[in-house]
Amino acid sequence: MVRECTMFKSAFIIHGLMVLGTTALKGTRVRRDKTPDLPVHTDVASDCTYWDSAYDETYDCQFFLDGWWLKMEAFVSWNPSVGTDCSGLETGFSYCVEVNDGLPRESDVPKTTSNPSPPTVTVKPSPTGSAKPSPTQDGLIDTCSDFYFAQKGDTCAKIVSKYNTFDFADFFKWNPAVEKDCSGIWANTWYCVGIPGTATKKPVTTTTPTPTNGVSTPSPIQDGMVKNCNKFHKIMSTTTCTNIENYYKLPLKTFYEWNPSVGTSCTHLLVDYWVCVGVPGWAPPKATTTTKPTPSNGIETPSPIQSNMVKSCNKFHKITPTTTCPNIEKYYNLPLSTFYKWNPSVGTLCNALIVDYWVCVSVVGWTPPKATTTQPANGVATPSPVREKIVKDCKKFHLVADTTTCASIEKYYKITIAQLRKWNPTIDANCNGLWAKYWVCVSA
Repeated sequence: MVRECTMFKSAFIIHGLMVLGTTALKGTRVRRDKTPDLPVHTDVASDCTYWDSAYDETYDCQFFLDGWWLKMEAFVSWNPSVGTDCSGLETGFSYCVEVNDGLPRESDVPKTTSNPSPPTVTVKPSPTGSAKPSPTQDGLIDTCSDFYFAQKGDTCAKIVSKYNTFDFADFFKWNPAVEKDCSGIWANTWYCVGIPGTATKKPVTTTTPTPTNGVSTPSPIQDGMVKNCNKFHKIMSTTTCTNIENYYKLPLKTFYEWNPSVGTSCTHLLVDYWVCVGVPGWAPPKATTTTKPTPSNGIETPSPIQSNMVKSCNKFHKITPTTTCPNIEKYYNLPLSTFYKWNPSVGTLCNALIVDYWVCVSVVGWTPPKATTTQPANGVATPSPVREKIVKDCKKFHLVADTTTCASIEKYYKITIAQLRKWNPTIDANCNGLWAKYWVCVSA
């Protein structure tokens, strides 16, 4: 059985509505992103790597536990505000569902001194051929062709990063005794790190280049790194090439040229190794700025901006790495169609929203559409936004999530598609017209 060490690497569960009570609506969950799409509490785990959101009251603790295969202790430790009784879970917030990319934290790995002490072995070079070294743990795969002698302080994560030619699933498959949480790893013991057909050569730490620029090169580094590097960055378990690109304003093409062993797809970024992020004479490329429009409204246009931005803009927003077009739409109550019209270079799919550039979020004479709430005869206020032609005497509403379907609404509220369409005429027979983050009527 292949052991999984990264969290739900191939498991997907649809964000639908869960039926309250003893029966839950099961499906396939789609991972959220590495950034939350709703506000987060201040006490959330700092090393959170994936998020899920509570869109309405159906998103309770059991939803998160069942959907992400979590234990309550872990969920609460990553989201302390939830509380052990789940009384602190609030709708309208994103919650952490994975830390450290699904890998065991260093602090979570039991010390090897708590395990029985295996016999001391004096021969430590990795053996070649089919002979199995000793000592090993039970269950080690018979076809192993390359071994690693674990030292005091080694963890599964450290061993995988030393080779970077196999993943945790492989390591656990070859060495099942270490356990899924790596609690069974022993010092002074041999472990399988390769089988026939798997490249398992340990990365070689190159000899430190003689500095020609007066800057000493740290160790370890990967093969082929540029020799005249004068600025270095140590790779952490959460580092990505995109992180480096954004932080140092260093184009990935240049980064890969200076660090060829990383690969052109960032597949060999080794933890605890140093990479080059600067050479003599190199400076981050300056953002290309367009000619500033002559302010006809007395408001200076900031820089940089993208081309073709509307000239009568009187309010601007600077794009950060976590900004999305829906964020802007929600914050400024600005319809996306209007936002795209004022900022045509962004594209109608928001695929060219450039970090550190300014976009227009208001023009002279424009005011945000007012959120309208009607008070029908039944005393139930209509929330906003809703689609046009929604029934006027609706008694109950539901906020549509990104993955809500008509079928899930029907099942949860025990209504028919005919009723749903009667109350919400913009929804057709194929459920087209069910818009995320809009309210629909589910009882009238």
